Amino acid sequence: MGSSLKDSFLSASFRFKKLDACYPSHCCISLNEWVIMDKITNGCVCTSSTLNTTEIQTCIQLSRPAISQILNSLEKKGYIIRGIDSTDRRKLYVTATSKGNTVLKEAKTSYEQVLNEVVSEFGEEDMFHMIDYLNRLVDIYETVDSNNRKE
Repeated sequence: MGSSLKDSFLSASFRFKKLDACYPSHCCISLNEWVIMDKITNGCVCTSSTLNTTEIQTCIQLSRPAISQILNSLEKKGYIIRGIDSTDRRKLYVTATSKGNTVLKEAKTSYEQVLNEVVSEFGEEDMFHMIDYLNRLVDIYETVDSNNRKE
């Protein structure tokens, strides 16, 4: 692989990653916070029980420290409260506050507006292709990473 391809890929990766920082800039929560708040209030597709931190981690595939950092931020802002399961004190459950629900609703509206504009500009068919390519790329990275760990 040529250095031009590597440099272009690295540059595009960093530009894409930067999108989280500017996801709708007027929102008072980050994209990761929004995704976690959405899972807390609407549940995960991957679980049918009350949502706890492990289930959040499984649902959105972030590391435990990353989840903890985001939950700490949301709790400091007053958007969530945490509680301990009465039947298993090792489990920590998370619930959105009314303030959190309000912020989530505002963020969701803003996000959907931005996404609609992006899809309109990019094209719906191209967006589906991009999603497929990104998922394929992540799958390949995970396979390569897993194989490298075995060696």
